[in-house]
Parts: sequence; C-alpha cells; structure tokens
Amino acid sequence: MSDHIAHLGICDDTFRLALLHPQMHPTFQEVMVRHRDIAHMGAVTRTADLWSAEVIDWARQQLALPQPDALAPQKLAFVLGSLTHRAADRLTKPITRCWGRGDDSGQAGDPANESKIMQDLLVFKEVYASGHGPMADPFTPGVLAGPQSEADARAEEVFRVLLRRALIAMHTIAPDSGDIHGWLTAFLKRLQTFPKSLHQYAQLAAEWDQAKVKKYLIDQNFHCRDDALIRCARHVQRGSTVRPEQVLEALAATDKTHSRYARALAKAMEYLLAAGRLLRGEIGVQEAKRLFDVGVPELSIQE
Repeated sequence: MSDHIAHLGICDDTFRLALLHPQMHPTFQEVMVRHRDIAHMGAVTRTADLWSAEVIDWARQQLALPQPDALAPQKLAFVLGSLTHRAADRLTKPITRCWGRGDDSGQAGDPANESKIMQDLLVFKEVYASGHGPMADPFTPGVLAGPQSEADARAEEVFRVLLRRALIAMHTIAPDSGDIHGWLTAFLKRLQTFPKSLHQYAQLAAEWDQAKVKKYLIDQNFHCRDDALIRCARHVQRGSTVRPEQVLEALAATDKTHSRYARALAKAMEYLLAAGRLLRGEIGVQEAKRLFDVGVPELSIQE
C-alpha cells in the first residue's frame, strides 16, 4: 500500500469536483458520498490497472439484476479511489524519482523520501488545514506528532508490526497451501515498505525548511493554490457555491503549465469519466483499460 497523505488529498479533491461534473455517473456520485472511507482505502492501494476495469464491468452486470450484490457500491467506491491513486502516481512519481526510488532504511535526508514527505505535508496544510477545524477530516493535528518518548517510539514500532500483519490478513484469509510459493511470490511482489518514520514527518513539519520547500515543491511545480481546479476544490470544501460550468472550464484550462497536483486532479477526473462510460455499457473493458492508461509507463509524464 502507498500510504501517503497526498494520495488521499487528490482522492478527496477529485470527488469534490466529480460531484459537480454533469457527465459523472450518478451511481459514482452516490458512492463517493456514502463510502468515502472505503474509497480512501482504494486511494492508498496500488496495482489498480490490473483489475479496475473488470470490477466496474462486474458492477455494471450486478446493478442490472433485480437483486444485485450488496457489496457492489462499496467495491465501486474502492475502485474509484484506486483510480485517483493511479492518476496521482502518474503525475507525482516523476518528481520523487528525480532523486531515486527512496531509501528503505528511512534515514533522514534521503531526498526521495523527503520529497514524498514534503508533498504530504503541503497537502496536509492546504487540503486538511493541518488537522484543524472542519476541513481536517479524516486527520487530527496529532497525526504528525513524532514520538515524544521511548514508550512512544516503541508504540510506533508495534503499530508497524500490526500494520504488516493486517496487510497479510487483507491479502487473503488463508494462504494457498497448495501453492504456497506462488502465494508468497504474489504477496512479496505487492508488499511495499513504508520507510518514512513519524519522526521524519514531525521534524520536517516543524522545520518547514524554505530551501526544501523550494527544492521539492516550488521548483517541481507540485502544487499551486491559484490553479483553477484547485481553487474549485477548495471553494467546494469550504462550502462556497461552485457551478458545474466552472468545474468544466477549470478542467479545460488545465495543461502542462499547471501544477502536478492540479494535473493529477484532471487525470483522475478523466479516469472516472471513462469508468462511467464503462458502467453505462458505452465502452468495453479493453477500451476502458486504454483510457485508464493501462500499459503506459507511470514515469512517462516528465514535463
């Protein structure tokens, strides 16, 4: 799993825009509201390209039945979140990969890890108001507080162990004893480390070093609050009136001159609209995969 705050921010902002888009499938709009927590799980899950189209096509068939599978809406919510993850990766990974893939040791100062953390911190500030007030959900201010004592540090290590156990449990209820090597291979290929410690987050948040802000965020054009799509999302979040045509205009205006965050929102909207066409039966699974950029390298969007 890719547990990054930026992925959740892009998911939430995409949903805010999608709820106003006149071509967005109404079933999607319903599950975005009712099952946001499940969509969040999809938003921090990778390999969406391997199964998103098939799940949506399955849901299309289910929803046509007199008694569809009761979990179809939740599964759709998970897939929608995972598609926003895919869009986020395509626009943000080229930034972090400027400094390599990241050091699994989690050593402070590793530029690839610092880049990801700085992205998370900016989204935490801009989208979730640093964990304060009505914009904070699902975060609190203490989420970035590093261990204050040896006991806190031990608790963090216990949490990491429990998280790993939970991921194993989520992978499958019981390993395939008939093909344990195949099961282990599949699991290990999908397992991602989380090398960034809470202490790193807390330290970088407290310092908010302007040289690092420039290096990792400004110079890489990661986020610009003046981008039209980002402005629309913030206005919706704050309860201001945003008309559907404003969202359409902002989408049409978003290009390579805009920030990576805004472009990720546009890409995510593109994926969700294509998913809606699949759910309506207007396109098939293979065309949906093409529109989801399946098979296109994640690092292809370098500019």
